[in-house]
Amino acid sequence: MKEGIPDLILKFEKKEKERLKRKRKRKTNRNNVQNRGSQSFIYFLFLHNKNKVVEITTNNFDLLKGEIIEVKKYTSNNKLKGIILTNAIKNNLTNCTFEKLYISLSNIYTCMPITSNSNEPLKEKKNIATVIINSYKILMVNKIYEKFKKIGGQLIKSQQNGKENSI
Repeated sequence: MKEGIPDLILKFEKKEKERLKRKRKRKTNRNNVQNRGSQSFIYFLFLHNKNKVVEITTNNFDLLKGEIIEVKKYTSNNKLKGIILTNAIKNNLTNCTFEKLYISLSNIYTCMPITSNSNEPLKEKKNIATVIINSYKILMVNKIYEKFKKIGGQLIKSQQNGKENSI
């Protein structure tokens, strides 16, 4: 009997370690997905700077400068997948340029817009917070406009139907 106990303990410990590994793996995957899902500010940053030069630092601490031409999204859930840069320069080296470069969102550490003209007045330079607020305002205005457009369209149709019936 004494010889059987260590085997039971070893089996139990092995199963417990495997269970904890799976649990940790699931937990980290959930956290990564949640972090990736709450990237609306990055999406607005990319949309605001589309066709403009940005500076991106990757998780490997590579510095890439290039022009954003396209923002890729997942087709299933419409979340941000990555971006495509053109004329990307790596680490300020002129011999290390890419004509077209795809960077997934999980590999982006930071993304900062580069102002092309340092002589611009300060009023024209936009802060990321104002960009986010303005884009949300525009989004809400568009939604309200669409709702009123639907309501207005229904009123016009009902008025036209009423006039036709009275004539």
